Amino acid sequence: MLDLARNYKKGPLILKDVAKKELVSKKYLEQIVIKLIKANLVKSIRGPKGGYVLNKPPGKISTFDIYKTLEEKLLLVACLNNPAICPLVKSCEARVVYKKIQKDIDNSLSKYTLKRVVKLK
Repeated sequence: MLDLARNYKKGPLILKDVAKKELVSKKYLEQIVIKLIKANLVKSIRGPKGGYVLNKPPGKISTFDIYKTLEEKLLLVACLNNPAICPLVKSCEARVVYKKIQKDIDNSLSKYTLKRVVKLK
């Protein structure tokens, strides 16, 4: 996603080139890009000059958007997503703190857009 953000409005990138630059396998990127397309974060352009581009400006895609697309949710503890797994959930003081920390994490991830991350370098 960072490579696509760096090249926003410069034309599509092909996965083979991204894989080589980012030192990951092309097959791995193929699996990821399918999820990103389904989430409307990336679009595929067909043809000889085709490839992949961001579907929105880099300033409109947050790290939270990417994370929830690829990993569903970053959870501090499993009971935040599924309270039924713990019999102590109603009396657990720590869970209240974990909920607040979880909200802070989600808010922090939402503040960092691709545009902002690319500029941090």
